[in-house]
This record gives sequence, C-alpha cells and structure tokens, in this order.
Amino acid sequence: MHVVEQLVSERIRGNLELAEQLRHSRRQRTLRRARRMEHKAERRMIQAWRRAAELRTRIEFLDY
Repeated sequence: MHVVEQLVSERIRGNLELAEQLRHSRRQRTLRRARRMEHKAERRMIQAWRRAAELRTRIEFLDY
C-alpha cells in the first residue's frame, strides 16, 4: 500500500508542477499581448499627434 501512496503522491506533485508551468506560460503570453497592444496604442497616439499638428499648421496657414 505504501508504494501506491508514493506513486499517487509523485503523480500529484507532477501535476502541480505542470500546472505551475502552464500558469507561468499563460502569464507570459498575456504580458506579451498586453505589451503589443500598448505599443500599438502608442504608435496610434503619436500618429494622431502628428496629424493634429499638421492640421493646426494648415489652419494657421489658411488664417493668414
């Protein structure tokens, strides 16, 4: 009976280690996705600032 308990214990430990690895990889994947979204938003914001500056320049030119 002791052998069975030891096998079960090892299997549970293995499952817990696997679950921890999966949790870590999911966390890493989520962080990478969040960083990509953040960079994309930053690029869009910079584009919007440039476009707004361009439009302000055109409006100022038309006002004169």
